[in-house]
Amino acid sequence: MSNVSLSDLELARLEAPGLPDTMLVTKLARRTLDELSAEPPVSPEIVASMRGVARIEEAAIPWAGCLTRGHEGLVITLRSGDGAGRKRFTAFHEIMHTYLPGFALVTQHRCDPDPSPDRARTLQRRLEALCDLGAAEFLFPRSAFRQDTAGRVPTLLLAEQLAERYGASVEATARRLVDMRGPALFLALEQGCRPRGPREEPKLRVQWIHLSGGWPFVPRHKSVPGDSLLARPLSGERVEEAATLTGLAATPIQNVRVSAGFYPYADSHGTQHTRVLALITPAHPSRRRRAA
Repeated sequence: MSNVSLSDLELARLEAPGLPDTMLVTKLARRTLDELSAEPPVSPEIVASMRGVARIEEAAIPWAGCLTRGHEGLVITLRSGDGAGRKRFTAFHEIMHTYLPGFALVTQHRCDPDPSPDRARTLQRRLEALCDLGAAEFLFPRSAFRQDTAGRVPTLLLAEQLAERYGASVEATARRLVDMRGPALFLALEQGCRPRGPREEPKLRVQWIHLSGGWPFVPRHKSVPGDSLLARPLSGERVEEAATLTGLAATPIQNVRVSAGFYPYADSHGTQHTRVLALITPAHPSRRRRAA
């Protein structure tokens, strides 16, 4: 770094006052990629070395990753049980910490979100979100990703193809598609009960949502009808069709293309989860949707 008292992000703020940190972080990542002339799949080891990281290692840790400072320098540790794509994203996330304020004063950065509402935790969550933005920029270089997706309809099949090219998970790739090729609505659904009804019969419910553009509000833990096309992947069926979705929001989500599939996974405790991922886009991409 050119100034030991200021982080790269703080220097970027001085160079471009008024730009939001989200834009500055992506610019910093793109600048590094340009300096390295990096092409996908980008090597975390090479980027880490440029940022002064001595090595990247794996261990059976309870969180996704951490960045520590020791006598030999900076070390990134990744959770050994995670998939290859997840590890790559986590590595870039930890690398991004080296660009942010306060990095030089902290001996450990741990990728382990804390729900505490106090101010310090709120700031930490904000920094973690910036690191996620930077990680996505490293993992999916913007110019290459735009070229690879130009003229192609965002679907999970496309996400699978791009995930292999960029060395990423299907989930992270689909999120990038949403951010760069929206409007789109990306859902993860799992079999489970409502938090307020732990003894109820488990149903397929929305776990999280990632979106761009205007869409009707879809509440978390919302169950979908058993005859919904979003439930069909539970039997192994791949869904790729135009449809109107009912029962997911207060009003029908009309004239959309639904791409859905069965993507089970194991969490950090080894517990298997039954999961459906669904990527929803307007059936007519040229027509911008408005929130209902």
